[in-house]
Amino acid sequence: MYEFKGKSIIIAAPNHYGLLYRFKENLEAIGFETIAIPDDINVSIGIQNQIIHIIKKIFTKTKSYKREKKIEYRTQKQIDLINKESIPKFDYVLVIRPDLFSNTLLSSLKSKSNVMCAYQWDGLDRFPSVYEKIGFFDRFFVFDENDTNKKENLIPITNFYFDDLNAGKNIIDAYFVGSFMKNRINLLFSLSRKLHKLGQKLSINLSVNSSDKFKNPNSDLITIIDKPISFKNNLINSSQSKIIIDFTNEVHNGLSMRVFESIGFRKKLITNNSLVKNFDFYNPNNIFLIENDKFDGIENFINVPYENLPSEIYEKYSFTNWIKYIFNI
Repeated sequence: MYEFKGKSIIIAAPNHYGLLYRFKENLEAIGFETIAIPDDINVSIGIQNQIIHIIKKIFTKTKSYKREKKIEYRTQKQIDLINKESIPKFDYVLVIRPDLFSNTLLSSLKSKSNVMCAYQWDGLDRFPSVYEKIGFFDRFFVFDENDTNKKENLIPITNFYFDDLNAGKNIIDAYFVGSFMKNRINLLFSLSRKLHKLGQKLSINLSVNSSDKFKNPNSDLITIIDKPISFKNNLINSSQSKIIIDFTNEVHNGLSMRVFESIGFRKKLITNNSLVKNFDFYNPNNIFLIENDKFDGIENFINVPYENLPSEIYEKYSFTNWIKYIFNI
């Protein structure tokens, strides 16, 4: 359990729905002394800087002063989090989404670590400012394998499942949570209706922004949520469902966390991401692939028992093994 006892690490990551602290909990669970650096520390630039911003905006048409000051103040708070620790140099630093962190912070992290690695889990071209960050790192990993052709020494890596949570007792048959996306909403409607007709107990949760022009014709099947479900609670919900539903995001070319959560929790998966067929964990008894928006064979899929995978597959896609691969431990 404490495989890395005596080792220290800084994890800097977006704190979307508490994700950063899921990383921290899992790193601590395997023995790391862990410092977490969020990307979204709240800062106030003060009245004087707000006045300067207004003056610059009016007289020089400069609109970036306020944003730049916030980055400066936030960076200092992030550096203060590191410097208050008694550890002179950390064994490892891992930065998720380095485009969200300033060059000043990355330089500070580099000076405080023996090995510093990054994982860009969005496509490089989706947030192109990340290109200028690559040189800070000893190893730089990308989610989209196609991105390895865009710059030298980029390493492809999949997502993983956090291995500190065990599967719970199934209380629902199929679970989905996600944001409204116009290109996949009709498929979600169709799948929900199909599963309902097959007698499945559903928990389908959809986050919709006020700017989205959306009407819910399936209000009895789909719950519109106005508050995000925390990452940890989402994992708990997934662990208590027989089936996890996953829809691919067309801006990515890779497998989402849900795919790997289905492995870790030993749950069935329904997905429209055809890439799953290329992986060693693919088993049609465990994974139903929606092709051409058709559900042929889904009733049989629901009724066939889950088939356990070889133990080495579960180990391969665990967070613990993922960390070992990141740092070449």
